[in-house]
Amino acid sequence: MRPYPEEVLRAIQTGVTAHFAPELKSSYGQAQFAFSMLLFTIVQRDYDTAVPDLVDANHALRDLLASAHDALGSIDRGDARAARAAAGALPPPAPSLRLSALRFENEALRTIVSTLTPVIEPAADDPTLAPMKLVRAAIYAHLAADAKRRIFPILSA
Repeated sequence: MRPYPEEVLRAIQTGVTAHFAPELKSSYGQAQFAFSMLLFTIVQRDYDTAVPDLVDANHALRDLLASAHDALGSIDRGDARAARAAAGALPPPAPSLRLSALRFENEALRTIVSTLTPVIEPAADDPTLAPMKLVRAAIYAHLAADAKRRIFPILSA
């Protein structure tokens, strides 16, 4: 029987704790060991929901890019036309629910969002990009919420 990845992580964590923890005598060694155990916890956090989280994130990014595509259609500028073409050239949905396939799709969608930066960023202040103003706010809100959800305070200090 092949164990599931989260079972392997728990077994490694348990084994490391059982074999190395008793040998750590210095305060520094104990502190470093505790931090490494915390890293195991980080890896295991949200593991159960990784697939639905990515499915939802990819769906949200596709919706945001569709909104950007629509908004860019009413802007008559060269950079807006190029951005609209990029926003309309979405990759196909992931062919499976494997994390690697979903993550590949997510990264491809985020790359498209990045290519739109020259028209997203100035949309708050440039009247010719006014149709992108709400899209800009929605994209920034999505990215901020995603970053906040994935933060781990001890690693961000």
